[in-house]
Amino acid sequence: MNRPHLSPVAVRRCGLAAVVLAVASIPLAVLNALARMQTADGREDLSNGLVSWWAEPALRAFEPLLDFGSAQTVYLTYGKFNLLAMLAVLACMVAAWTRRPTRLGWAERWGWRLSISATLVMCVGQLVVYWLGIVDRGYLVVLLALLVGIVASVLLGVGLVRARFRPRLAAWVILLDLPLMIALSSVSTMALTMWPRMLAWGLIGWSLWRGRQRPMPSRAATSSPPTRRTVSGSPTTTSTSVARDIPT
Repeated sequence: MNRPHLSPVAVRRCGLAAVVLAVASIPLAVLNALARMQTADGREDLSNGLVSWWAEPALRAFEPLLDFGSAQTVYLTYGKFNLLAMLAVLACMVAAWTRRPTRLGWAERWGWRLSISATLVMCVGQLVVYWLGIVDRGYLVVLLALLVGIVASVLLGVGLVRARFRPRLAAWVILLDLPLMIALSSVSTMALTMWPRMLAWGLIGWSLWRGRQRPMPSRAATSSPPTRRTVSGSPTTTSTSVARDIPT
């Protein structure tokens, strides 16, 4: 998988998109979770005490935002946001990948490849479920993306932590994506499990938007060509080099 070439303006815009969608996910993921709890398949979530203590008051408080159609219509309507969120994550992911060093460790290299592939499949799954309304088959695509994404997050998280990637919080959240997803799903629905991912890529997006993620030089660009100098009348050949590593 070859890296695309993105201009600095495109990189910043990809970062900004991730930031905006990460902020939007805070209320919209909650509304999506509440909408699911009103469907026939989601009512059983309220039997969980860890869910009901906050969900029942929230359902009453946000009732005007949850009764504009049938339970299934409301659920699919708020679920449409998921595709927009994943597209923003995908854009930010590709932009951040282009800013990484030419030579990467095995874990990070495959982490980027699998993460981008899994996110792309997730976009397809969200499109099928929430925009086309093919729920059952669409969930199979979403499940595939989740399984690949779990492996991808571990590899990418390990690679970024080892490389001392900044923002470091984002690297740790990516690494701990699975336990964070399990914790959130235990007190809600799968809708809230997007929060860790949106937090991580929102932070990375903010770094890209602020211009803190600089492109890494290739190996060929880390040294200047030999120069000829004359010392005491005799020509000698020396080479000058520049620092190879720029902190990320």
